[in-house]
Amino acid sequence: MTFFAPFRGIFLAAFPVNLIYPIVVSSIVLGRLNPDIWLSPLMILGTQWYILFNVIVGASAIPPDMRYAGENFHVRGWLWWKRIALPAVFPFYVTGAITASGGSWNASVVSEVAEWGQQRLTATGLGSYISHATDAGDFRRTVVGVVVMALFVVVLNRLFWRPVFARAERKFRMT
Repeated sequence: MTFFAPFRGIFLAAFPVNLIYPIVVSSIVLGRLNPDIWLSPLMILGTQWYILFNVIVGASAIPPDMRYAGENFHVRGWLWWKRIALPAVFPFYVTGAITASGGSWNASVVSEVAEWGQQRLTATGLGSYISHATDAGDFRRTVVGVVVMALFVVVLNRLFWRPVFARAERKFRMT
């Protein structure tokens, strides 16, 4: 059993999340839900794996000495989470969140326009703008949309994610 332990996450990573898209889209159509709100879970489905697998790596990277010290000092419950688990996992969570943030921009192009039979659901956003421009064959508008998206990603990374990552790395280093 211990031989297969490192491979558990691989099976989940191989799951094609786009198999869930028809279920979500059909639910939106049947429920006559607002696409501007309810197409958002498609972006979440497309990006949740980045966070999940980074957190798994972070949890498995907790130094054995730290776990043994926690056991020896009888650190349990909320105190164990507060002093051992969350500080150890936080930098990995931030890395996953950064990757998921970038991936959600890509997922928005696919998830903001969804079709189910004759029904076409369109959310208002940059992803649907790029999708419509691409469908229309309007190369200039597609390039404008992609450039705007790239600028959003760069600005968000510089102003928000870089300071958060630096703080996580500095404050929660386990070595």
